[in-house]
Amino acid sequence: MDTPVRSVLLLFLSLVFTTGLTFATLELPYLVDGLLQDTIRTPNADSHVDEPSRIKTELFMAHYHIRGLGYTGFFLLAALIAAGFSTRRTGLAALGALGVMLPVFAQFAGVMFFLAGLGVLNAFWLPVLDVSWELQHWGLVINAPNDLLQWLLGLAGIHSVWPTIIFFTATGILLFIAGVYAWLAARTGGRGVADALVYRLSRHPQYLGWILWTYGAYLLIQRALYPRRSWGIGASLPWLISTMVIIGVAMVEELNMRRRHGERYETYRRSAPFLFPVPRLVERIFALPQRLLFGNPQPRRRREALAVVAIYTVLFMTISAFFYAGGLDHTVARLSSPETLKRKLAARTDDLRREPDRRRRYHMMLDLATIGDPAVDAFIDLLEDEDPALRALGAEGLSRVPAARAVPALCRAAGVHDENVRQYVNRALGTIGTPETRPCLLALLDDPAGHIRTAALEHLAGLGDPEVLHRAPTLLEDPDARTRKRGAAILGTLGSAEALPRLIPLLGDDSAWVRQETVVALHRIGSPEARPHLERLLDDEDWEVRVYAAETLKRLPVTALPAR
Repeated sequence: MDTPVRSVLLLFLSLVFTTGLTFATLELPYLVDGLLQDTIRTPNADSHVDEPSRIKTELFMAHYHIRGLGYTGFFLLAALIAAGFSTRRTGLAALGALGVMLPVFAQFAGVMFFLAGLGVLNAFWLPVLDVSWELQHWGLVINAPNDLLQWLLGLAGIHSVWPTIIFFTATGILLFIAGVYAWLAARTGGRGVADALVYRLSRHPQYLGWILWTYGAYLLIQRALYPRRSWGIGASLPWLISTMVIIGVAMVEELNMRRRHGERYETYRRSAPFLFPVPRLVERIFALPQRLLFGNPQPRRRREALAVVAIYTVLFMTISAFFYAGGLDHTVARLSSPETLKRKLAARTDDLRREPDRRRRYHMMLDLATIGDPAVDAFIDLLEDEDPALRALGAEGLSRVPAARAVPALCRAAGVHDENVRQYVNRALGTIGTPETRPCLLALLDDPAGHIRTAALEHLAGLGDPEVLHRAPTLLEDPDARTRKRGAAILGTLGSAEALPRLIPLLGDDSAWVRQETVVALHRIGSPEARPHLERLLDDEDWEVRVYAAETLKRLPVTALPAR
């Protein structure tokens, strides 16, 4: 075949392949998400916004054995990666890496329930979440390249997420096209080693293209198309682990190429960078673990390559935990002397006070909260400021770092004129949840704002206060179904069998929302007296009511427990 014709054909095949992969990574997720949402029923609610929602989520997952399926999928992916590395079949490991990154595509699901639509892919990471919810933040170091570019663009007066998203995505696609073209050209030309064109810039241009491309997709869904759901694992840890597996695959492939092609590949290896050109000093720094552990600059065995990848994976996760998930602030707070820490907190509080941008102040409050208990006094100081906006930030900070010593200051702020301040004060008192908060919460039952009164009643229910039984009936008799639903949830929080006579009639409510919430309330109370009433709901017209009733019946004792 003539060289020009062959080049055109190879370029066409590269474009077709890359276009298909682009569609599969950017458009196909939306189509699959819509199809799954239309065909698979899931609760149409926020999955983890409060305790009743968390219980509904657990009952739904138990009914359809989702946790078991998620664990099976997770360990199958791990086994696939292990099999690929142990047998030198790197394609298996690469396939496992793609599977590990599936939760990234779950971010395309624009839903509130975390398993709805494409969000079902989140099930693969349930083993991680069940260990600790905080583990999902251990991949946030991947934000560093984008943060650096955003900072540089900000110096130039450009404040937009799109330039970096377009840069990483477009560069990744171009590299992938060039890599596929050069690889096909080498294959059809009878060359065992692809060393021309883009392979002079990178020994693994397709992998580099994929990494940059998926990083652009990660930024897209995190920064520009923020998902409308409240819960789900963040995409950073799956992307980090998947990328590290891909790098491990590339390192093992190089060992295979050395074994097959000997000196020819070794000569090429010395002439081109691993992924992208870096200064020699940086290259030596990255090779340091390899030199220290094995005494040579390049892996010579699979175990060496995998050990280096594991070391860097742990290192990146550690950096994420310390610098992006608040670990460093906690460490500094523990190691600092009381006087030093007090000065640092005072300086950060003063910076927050002087900051004119409302959103920036909010993020400064969140950063202050990552310090933990030492920040409580700073939040109390803000709570007593004359500026209502700062008082609200102080109260919200105390809801994130609850401490009993903040109760007197919160009680004083509970009577201020600003409704927003009272709302966050109410939330902080409920989060603290000690008996000392009871007088303030009782006072808030007479607040002019209805939502504050209801929230205070819910917090009192968490304390087991009998006043709830006297106040809740007004909510249960309200013509608004949402109010009746909230009343049922409050009685469930109270957890007293004395609430049964008030809850049982709601099982026949016209609203499926109310019936669902009432079943969950009976689940939380756990009284066997509710059993015959729940059994009648197994034929309810609403599928969620049937599921919650069936799972609650499995958990209720058959007879009442003997009195102690």
